[in-house]
Amino acid sequence: MIIGGSAAGTTAAETIRNNLPNSSITIVTDEDHEQYSRVLLPHYIRGKVAREQVFLKKEEWYVQKNIVLLKELKALSLEVSRKQVRLSNGEVYKYGKLLIAIGGKVIKLNVPGADSANILYLRTIEDADMVIEASRQSKRGLIIGGGFVSLDFATGFRVNGVREVTILTRDPYFWSAHLDPESSRIMTNLLSANGVEIMTGEEVDHFEAQKGDFFLSVGSIVTKSKKKLESDIVGVGIGIKSDLEWLIRAGIKTNRAIVTNEYLETNIVDVYAAGDCAEFHDVFFERQHIMGNWANATSQGNAVGRTMSGARTVFETASSYSDTFFNNSYSFIGVTDEKFADEAINRGSVEAGKMTRIFVKKMNGSTRIVGATVINSVADVSPLTTVVKNSIDIVRYKDNLGDEKFDLREVIA
Repeated sequence: MIIGGSAAGTTAAETIRNNLPNSSITIVTDEDHEQYSRVLLPHYIRGKVAREQVFLKKEEWYVQKNIVLLKELKALSLEVSRKQVRLSNGEVYKYGKLLIAIGGKVIKLNVPGADSANILYLRTIEDADMVIEASRQSKRGLIIGGGFVSLDFATGFRVNGVREVTILTRDPYFWSAHLDPESSRIMTNLLSANGVEIMTGEEVDHFEAQKGDFFLSVGSIVTKSKKKLESDIVGVGIGIKSDLEWLIRAGIKTNRAIVTNEYLETNIVDVYAAGDCAEFHDVFFERQHIMGNWANATSQGNAVGRTMSGARTVFETASSYSDTFFNNSYSFIGVTDEKFADEAINRGSVEAGKMTRIFVKKMNGSTRIVGATVINSVADVSPLTTVVKNSIDIVRYKDNLGDEKFDLREVIA
C-alpha cells in the first residue's frame, strides 16, 4: 500500500510492479487526478507547456499495470500491530508493506484578511489554473515569501501581464536560505531588470480587503512596520509541511520529517517513507537529510520500490536542480549549506551578473566539493555536478577554483 500518488509514490508503485508482476498494489491520493508533474506547474503558468502536458499518467495506465488508485482520500490513522490504515472514507485497509509518500501541503498565511479572494498558493494543478486566471486580470502583484516559489510566482505574474510585481520577504536579502549576499544581489538585479522588485526585512501584518463587483478581493497589504502596499493579486510561498500527526500517534519516528535509514525504512518494520516527507540517512554526505525536489522524489521512489520488492537498495545520490527565469539560469548541486562545508569559494561578480559559489569540505581524508550554487554560469554546472557525484579529491585544484579563467573541466580530466 502506498499513501501518496505523486513522484515518489507512483514511481515506487511502477518499480514494484516491474519486479513483482503478481503483487497487489494500491495507491491512495487526496487529489482527484491521476499523477501529474508538480515540477511542470511553473512552466505551465509561464505558458511554456500546455495543461494536458502536465499530466503524466492516464487512467488506462493504472488499469494496465493492475494498480488500484483511490482518489480524494486521506489516511487518518495507522495501526502497526495489525498492519492496517484507516482512510477518510471510514474504510480500513490491510497492508503487507506500507510506503508513506505524502509530500507536503502549503503553509497557509495566518493573518487577518488572508482568506480574501486573489490570495493564491502554488502546489496543485488547480492552484496553477487560478494563478493564470487571476494574474491575467491584475495589474499589480505582491508575493510573500523568499523561497523558490516566490520566483515561480514572479515569472508567472509577469508573463501573464501583471505590470508591477513586488516580492516581500522577512529575510535580510532575497533567497538568504540558499545564497550568500553577493549571489543574492545578482538575483535581485536580474529580477529588477525584469520588473520585479524585492522588499526585504518586512512581514505582513494584515490585509485590508476591497469590495469588488462580486466578492472581496485583495486591496491593501499592511506590514508589521506599518507600510501599506496596494495589490490586485497576492502569491504566497512560505513553505510546505507534511501531515505527520497520524504517523506520530502510530509510533513512527519523526524529526523535521519522517526519519529513515539509508534504505528509506522507518523505525517500524515494513513501513517506509520517500520524497518530501522523508528525512533519510544520506550516505553520500554522512548526515540526515531532506531533499525536497521532484528528481529526488522520483529517485527515492525507485530505490524504495526495489527495497519493498525484496532487493534491498541504498538510496545514494547528490541532488541537483536547475531552472531558468527571464532568460537567466540558476542551479543548485549537492549540499549548499555553509554550516556543513568548511569553506565557500566564489567565482564571478555582481557586475558581470553571474556567480558560482563552491562549497568545499574535508571528508574521509580527501578534500571534496560537496555542493555549488550557479547563477548564469552554465558551463560550470556539468563539471561541478560530476565532481560532486564522484567525490573527486580536488585538493590540487582548490586554490584555482575562485579564478574564472580556470576551466573546471580540468578537475575531471
